[in-house]
Amino acid sequence: MSLLEKINSSTCALRLKNDWLKIFTCPVPTSDFLSFVGVAEIDAPQHAVLSLLYDIEAATEWVWKTREMRLLRELSEEGDDGRIVYQLVSAPWPISDREIITRSQGYTDPETSEVFIKLEAVPDFLPLNDKYVRVMQLEGAWNILPLSDSSCRVVFRLHIEPGGEIPAWLANIAVIDTPYHTLNNMREMAKREKYRTPVEAPFKNSPGDIVQNYEDFISE
Repeated sequence: MSLLEKINSSTCALRLKNDWLKIFTCPVPTSDFLSFVGVAEIDAPQHAVLSLLYDIEAATEWVWKTREMRLLRELSEEGDDGRIVYQLVSAPWPISDREIITRSQGYTDPETSEVFIKLEAVPDFLPLNDKYVRVMQLEGAWNILPLSDSSCRVVFRLHIEPGGEIPAWLANIAVIDTPYHTLNNMREMAKREKYRTPVEAPFKNSPGDIVQNYEDFISE
């Protein structure tokens, strides 16, 4: 069972709520670091959000604290699915910046058009860099469900074991910053003209692979 399936809303705390966004933090078994669940109503069409997610070069404009993001490998060109992405995240001094290497895989439900993008760390994809701390454990997901022709619901879930010497209490204090700023920036960026054209992403039609498990967070 994946971490996303283990998160139980009854153990989570609602940390922020406004007219378009809710953010929960959730304890994770065997970890001192909290995960988060962000649920956002975005006034942009689903395809615009997907186009933004696929635009790796623009990530530094909207993904919180991201200094660099680049595509390492497009797996669909090799007969596999998904992509491998490198991300460099800024940390406050004196904490070292973090390197994150993730594999993403996308699935879509042909009946509801919901898209599920699974994220998992692949830390050994590149040799270690002495300048940064490599994140060894990460699991997360995006769920994007169209609500109308001009709006969608975005559910962003993530858990990171940041590695290195960073106190859990410090990381947990700041854990709502990532979903808040990232989703707020997404909300504005997805309205740009360049994202009006849908991307041809190689998502699998596979409803059974779409991990939802967020219904309780929506109804809170």
